[in-house]
Amino acid sequence: MESNKTVEVLYNKQILPAYYKLGIGWKGLTDIEPGQFVMLRLTGRIDPLLRRPFGVYKILGQGIEILYKVVGKGTRLMTGLRPGDMVDILGPLGNSFPNPISSPFAKEGQRGMKIIMVAGGIGIVPFYLLGVKGQWSGSRQVLLFGGMGKEDLPGLEDFKKLGINIFISTEDGSVGKKGLVTDLLKKELSKKGNYIVYACGPKGMLKEVARIADKAGVACYVSLDQVMACGMGACLGCAVKVRERKNVGQGFSPANVFYKIVCKDGPVFDAKEIDWEAI
Repeated sequence: MESNKTVEVLYNKQILPAYYKLGIGWKGLTDIEPGQFVMLRLTGRIDPLLRRPFGVYKILGQGIEILYKVVGKGTRLMTGLRPGDMVDILGPLGNSFPNPISSPFAKEGQRGMKIIMVAGGIGIVPFYLLGVKGQWSGSRQVLLFGGMGKEDLPGLEDFKKLGINIFISTEDGSVGKKGLVTDLLKKELSKKGNYIVYACGPKGMLKEVARIADKAGVACYVSLDQVMACGMGACLGCAVKVRERKNVGQGFSPANVFYKIVCKDGPVFDAKEIDWEAI
């Protein structure tokens, strides 16, 4: 169940030119599932006024670690946080990536399903918890990690320590295979096996991942990164168009155009639900 509280900064470390790890103390922390997020605001500031969404990267006992990228005013201000500073936090929020063994697409008694995690840059965030907590009985995992270059692969060393098979692509060829991470996905799916794809990253990457998985007849779930204001579905600011009425669930449907709310219904969705042409 989500909670709203003021918590203490434990550390704020720069790990790459545009990426930081923020440790936050959180007494009484409830369990957090891979893909869930929190809404964070700097205590005592009115600009930016609204909280910003951040995926939970790690659980630190009585605390969490947020891996964030500096992209605007709010995250630039966050780089100045020091141990002992306070931040306002609301969470955990949202749903999580499904357990492939208990999901409808898993055959009865299915074991050995291979989870393909496809991450682009900061889209790596939900997959560390998945690597730690999501190694369900009989499941195997592989990480396909893409970025612009070597400075766009945050957390890479953390995943190496987990012992997960990792394949890397960079657009400039500075690390791994030169090209797009979706090229790695095509290669992985060309191998014989029973797969499910989980993806998080830029919308263009997610659209292509969804297309590739659909063509291969493989189940695919995507975590959408959408601008949010409230994080609880009240403001409807993070609505995304979905394809069919039967997939709407808890969404709303003005003028026969159907939507779901990313913060409330997501952020993880079956890729078949999303109207990718409207993204």
